[in-house]
Amino acid sequence: MEAYNYEDLEPVSLELGAEGEICQIMYSPEYARVIGLLRALMAADEVSARALALNSTALRMAPSDYTTWNHRYRLVKALYGADAAKLNAELDWLDEFTLGNLKNYQIWSYRQALLRLHPEPKLPRELPVLHMMLQEDAKNYHVWSYRKWAVLFFGDFRHELEYAAWMIEGDVYNNSAWAHRMFVLKSTTPSASDIQREVDYACANIELVPQNSSSWNYLRGLYDQFRGGRYDEDVVDFALSFTGDLLDSESEGNALPEIRSSHALELLAHVYSQEKATHDKARRAYKGLASAYDPIRRPFWELQLSKLV
Repeated sequence: MEAYNYEDLEPVSLELGAEGEICQIMYSPEYARVIGLLRALMAADEVSARALALNSTALRMAPSDYTTWNHRYRLVKALYGADAAKLNAELDWLDEFTLGNLKNYQIWSYRQALLRLHPEPKLPRELPVLHMMLQEDAKNYHVWSYRKWAVLFFGDFRHELEYAAWMIEGDVYNNSAWAHRMFVLKSTTPSASDIQREVDYACANIELVPQNSSSWNYLRGLYDQFRGGRYDEDVVDFALSFTGDLLDSESEGNALPEIRSSHALELLAHVYSQEKATHDKARRAYKGLASAYDPIRRPFWELQLSKLV
């Protein structure tokens, strides 16, 4: 901003001047001047290097201002057009800006717009900044959402399962990474052997941490999305290994035993509720969840019980 002269501009006042205004925002003099000058440029519809420089200063002061981001896109589109080198320089600027604004979501809409404008966008150019962001905040919703958008935009899912596995290895509770893994499967055409490999992967991670809803939900998702909701004997036996003798007919009426995973019991309750012949086991499972293993959701489990006829 300092490299340009703005003396010909009259800053637009930020004061509304409304009659009976109850509370005025106390802008700093510097902020009022920068935003006032920017509004003057917007009103004049000026497209210039100095407008872009002033826009950069305004965004550093108010990084969540959608109007300023929209103004920047209109400037870049007019000034750079489809010039790949200049758009790459803009992406470089945006990378640096992004790393200083981890929770800003306006950035990602702007980034999408730049890639649509770019004549030769490349996915490998996008990945380093996403990785750095996730190193700072492994569950950053905006970053994961943008990563989904990017791989869809480029149609390149080759490294996504590997990356999700790497993130899960760092934190097996990272539900964002588990959700990304499911997103990749649903966006591609996995074979039966691919799905079996994913089932084995989920089970291995459940063995590490049995009381982890993310891995259990992923396992259920595999069966619901890719196996028509048909749970085979192997997965039922696997889930039973975490619930002790709770569902044995001989244990009915006894004190509730300790179990290794309420999520395993939830899966079994769901499976057993599908067939009338196994409704007794489903009832024991839902009663156990309601009274001891997941009482915070007691109304939900009682609702499920009421559906068993």
